[in-house]
Amino acid sequence: MKNSTNDITYEQLTSQETELQDENKEEEEEEEEEEEEEEEESSDFFDPTQIRITTKQISMDLLLKRIKYEEINLNPDFQRNANIWTDKAKSRLIESLLIRIPLPAFYMDATEEEKWLIIDGLQRLSTFKSFILDEKLVLKDLEFLKDLEKKKYSDLSRNYKRRIDEAEFIVYLIEPGTPPKVKYNIFRRINTGGLPLNLQEFRQAINPGQATKILKELANIPEFQKLTSFSQKRKDRMVDHEFILGFIAFTLISYNRYSSEEGRDDFLDKAMKKLNKINENRVQEIKNKFIFAMKAANNIFGKDAFRKITEDGKRKYPINKALFESWSVTLSDLNEQELETLIERKEKVKEVFIKKMQDDSNFLESVSQAATKVPYRFDTIKEIIKEVLSC
Repeated sequence: MKNSTNDITYEQLTSQETELQDENKEEEEEEEEEEEEEEEESSDFFDPTQIRITTKQISMDLLLKRIKYEEINLNPDFQRNANIWTDKAKSRLIESLLIRIPLPAFYMDATEEEKWLIIDGLQRLSTFKSFILDEKLVLKDLEFLKDLEKKKYSDLSRNYKRRIDEAEFIVYLIEPGTPPKVKYNIFRRINTGGLPLNLQEFRQAINPGQATKILKELANIPEFQKLTSFSQKRKDRMVDHEFILGFIAFTLISYNRYSSEEGRDDFLDKAMKKLNKINENRVQEIKNKFIFAMKAANNIFGKDAFRKITEDGKRKYPINKALFESWSVTLSDLNEQELETLIERKEKVKEVFIKKMQDDSNFLESVSQAATKVPYRFDTIKEIIKEVLSC
């Protein structure tokens, strides 16, 4: 006997929503090694009175019109993130609409009235677009409405179409005049149980322009891909872009100007804005330095590049943000003759590096968290290079 919405119990609805959330959380789990440093709490402070958020109830019809006329910014640089959900998860979301399960609220930056920016809810909006506007999604693996499997939006009865078209959603709009730091803090507190944007995704969303294009281009450089070997899932969450931005940040802004009070996130935010403003010559210079650094790291460290190294070499450590930034930036400042010398003495470089890791607890701490003792680790890497060059 086919299920009807009248036969569905509260427990089943709860199970349906929980399963949808769990399905999406599984997509966020990594199959490969993570960076070693732990996630750190944000230390940003702001005046709570600067928070400007309005709440609106918006129909599916109005949301779709904004999407159709590109008045909700799904950002072309973000489209690779719009399909993280499986077709099963997308289908279950549509089924939730059809059996009238309330969906989580959307968060949008309404700083520009003509172009809202989606902060949280990208996967859901992309699913609506795929199923209703593009008709690319075909329903599958439904839990209750089995008779609707293998159907597109146009195949639905008028009754089901009306349920979708007339669905209403809570939308929180961040109003014009809200300072960037406040936006970031609001973003960090949002968690709907699905796949909210991480900080790098959010950083690129609110800083469209040449910066995102540069990060994307550098992420495709063979030398970088060879040394980092990020899984596709991690690339989809722009982990590779954050590593590259770290290099660019410390290339554009000296590590001596890094403020531990403002924190790493603020430092990367400033670099992203600065990257959007520099001229073409400076952009090319940064690209050349990055490629030079990747080739240098490969020639000196090979598979151990940007990782902690042990004396016996038995354990392969995960790639490390702190070491990536400090080694790549320092190597990029070498001249050709200095690099040749380091390559000839690469075993000595590794030996001195390992000794520093073993004997200097401050250095070890500085490379265990990307935001910790930043100037100290850069100075130590420089000392290692200086020592090897002077042998």
